[in-house]
Amino acid sequence: MNYNKVILVGRITQDPQMRTGNSGNEVVTFSIAVNRNYSKEDKQTDFFRIVCFGKNAEFVVSYIKKGRLLLVDGSLRNNSWTDKEGKQRVTTEIVANRVQPLDKKNGAIEGTQDVPSEDQLPSLDEGNVDSSQDEDNDVPF
Repeated sequence: MNYNKVILVGRITQDPQMRTGNSGNEVVTFSIAVNRNYSKEDKQTDFFRIVCFGKNAEFVVSYIKKGRLLLVDGSLRNNSWTDKEGKQRVTTEIVANRVQPLDKKNGAIEGTQDVPSEDQLPSLDEGNVDSSQDEDNDVPF
């Protein structure tokens, strides 16, 4: 069995960038900063590149701006290519299945006042699963 799942909560570091991929589909990329707090004295931040396609891409470009606190649910993907100098390059990114703002409009970061609050946003949970069927079942592992 294989399993590839990533859940991150962090702040978007810059406004999302939209481009058109090789197949003509819209692709949105952005980065989020996720803090690691080992202690009051030892705080570190990791930056993760996020990629969105389809409806997720449209949602992110329409509603998400720099500074928003986001939950990103997705999977890891490695991309490899050869650069202009002939060197092999590899980058790791998260392909988002769901992007959910976590901050409220009335408590929004400066510059995001035009972004709707969490309860005003459309739901984009692409992995909609009816969990009511599983309520009485035991976990299979």
